[in-house]
Amino acid sequence: MTAVVLLGPPGAGKGTVAETLAQKGYEHVSTGDLLREQIRLGTELGLAAKERMAQGRFVPDEIVVGMVRGLFDPPRPGHRFLFDGFPRTLAQAEAFDRMLQSLEARLGGVVLLECPDEVIVDRLSGRRVCKTCGAVYHLEFNPPAVAGVCDRDGGELLQRADDAPETVRKRLQIYRERTAPLIGYYREKGLLRPVDASRPIDEVRRAVLQGLETAP
Repeated sequence: MTAVVLLGPPGAGKGTVAETLAQKGYEHVSTGDLLREQIRLGTELGLAAKERMAQGRFVPDEIVVGMVRGLFDPPRPGHRFLFDGFPRTLAQAEAFDRMLQSLEARLGGVVLLECPDEVIVDRLSGRRVCKTCGAVYHLEFNPPAVAGVCDRDGGELLQRADDAPETVRKRLQIYRERTAPLIGYYREKGLLRPVDASRPIDEVRRAVLQGLETAP
């Protein structure tokens, strides 16, 4: 079993790049999506995570790690996982290493998507999500045919609380404080593959694939 990690600040394009890698046979695992699903279902985990996510804060490491561990039960030898948004802290990274070792799995590479803060704020603050089907739009780059209305099912388009500009800036600050140290951690292991995520998406996708080709 092999894992690949997409690392970078919120809004750098991890989800978009993940679509490309999923087409290459990776199972895309977005911890953010998993947590939002728990919130939608109103589970105990979702209730615990809802307030933190709305404020741009991280969910406690032990909850996230436990959720990821559940994906490997039972183990799937030969399977390839793509993690989008995990790990986010050194504690999560170290726990992930121990988890993979116990499963006789390996980390095949860590792609770092780099992007200026103001580009990220523009990207996320313009994002809108359908209340009913979850379709994602952007006011500038991918607007709906009718403002505020989903093209697919006519559902209301909303801005997620964690996409508000002030919350995005707080998320970026938290990223620098808690997640950026992972860059050095994975660089020392020889696994880091930096990619300029401010470029056109097709160029970013090609760079990601090339980076993974050179991973050990």
